[in-house]
Amino acid sequence: MSMPARPLRAVPDADEFDTRAAAAVARARSWLPSIDDRAFDCYLGHVVHKIAPTSEADPVAILGSLICAAGVHLGDGAYVRAGDDVHPLLVWPMVIGHTNTGKKGSSWSAAKRLIAEADGDFAVNNVKSGLTSGEGLAQRFALGDESDPDAAPPDLRLLAFENEWGGVMAKMKREGNSLSQILRAAWEGGDLSTLTVNARVAPKSHVGVLAHITPKEFRTKLSEADMAGGTYNRFLPLAVAWSQALPDSQGADPGMTLSLAAGLADRLDAGGRLGLLDFADDARGLWRELYLEFNTDAHQEPVASFVSRALPYCKRIAGIHAALDGTHEIGLAHLDAAAALVRYSIDSARALFLDTATPAKLLAWITEAGPDGRTRKDITKDYFGGNKPAEHITALLDQLIDADRIRRELRKPAGGKGRPTEVYIATADHDPTNHTN
Repeated sequence: MSMPARPLRAVPDADEFDTRAAAAVARARSWLPSIDDRAFDCYLGHVVHKIAPTSEADPVAILGSLICAAGVHLGDGAYVRAGDDVHPLLVWPMVIGHTNTGKKGSSWSAAKRLIAEADGDFAVNNVKSGLTSGEGLAQRFALGDESDPDAAPPDLRLLAFENEWGGVMAKMKREGNSLSQILRAAWEGGDLSTLTVNARVAPKSHVGVLAHITPKEFRTKLSEADMAGGTYNRFLPLAVAWSQALPDSQGADPGMTLSLAAGLADRLDAGGRLGLLDFADDARGLWRELYLEFNTDAHQEPVASFVSRALPYCKRIAGIHAALDGTHEIGLAHLDAAAALVRYSIDSARALFLDTATPAKLLAWITEAGPDGRTRKDITKDYFGGNKPAEHITALLDQLIDADRIRRELRKPAGGKGRPTEVYIATADHDPTNHTN
């Protein structure tokens, strides 16, 4: 017996699809901070503007990926200084986006396609995945037993692309794993030698890391010890999301990709031989302002620990922009673009840890309770459903207290015995039931 034919499903017309797709993209991007367009006022930013219309990836994710790759490709032949310290042009973006709507993989696909066209050998030989142990990473740069002790491996450059950074985090937590320690040394562009039983002599390295992770996984797997250890302040957090719906896209036009890649290849080749990069006269005033801005400890934990290297990152990124423009001088435009991206990274850390959408909603809920306020238990169980870690709730409440939106009280139990109850009440200035304003 033949089965009755199923009725055809209604297919949305183009206008309906566009409306629904735009709403879906808007929801995906609702957690992101805003970005200053000046972050794209650089050579790589102009490249991103060319390829972004053909990708669903967040333009800032493509930009961060290209900056990372460019810094690795330039090698140690171009660098900046901070006091007595030499800083290689290494930038380690941590691309943070949700599983389905982050489009993290799409951002790397767009960037890698361009990199592969610009330098196929680099894409094959210098871009690797699979960080597991500190010893394994150090071995990549180790000198052979019979080598000249003053010699370095023929190619110091390595871009470690890790699209499942949560797995790397789990490996770093294993007892005896030295990956965190080696990564901290690698960010300095320095000596990865180990003094274990199987000692390795690895006097130089030039390692970039491009990490992908979801917000929930990062928050869940991160511990206070991880932040205190200093590994994660080596990363540049970038919150990302789906930028547009392109169900029929086949990527960038091959001719355009080849043209962009040829220009990038020329700039990478010239920039890698520039040596020391320093500020042009027109950039020194802005650098002094940024020196104070990024040195100010105005962030709550754990944001403060995550973004404590904002200042050197600003100089490194500006150095990459200058090198790709073929100049020893870091100009005002280079520094301005770098600062805009670093500010976005700081705001990304806030969005990750402090949940910038939640404070306003939480404040409204606390305000509804009037002078009775909401207890810590109310907030944990009733508002968050017991699904948010205690340290994150504390950070949100501290954020509202610091902004003078709420106050904290300790109330004695009705019977006078037992521990006092922690209560949060909207301040008079923000309580709509207060008519004295």
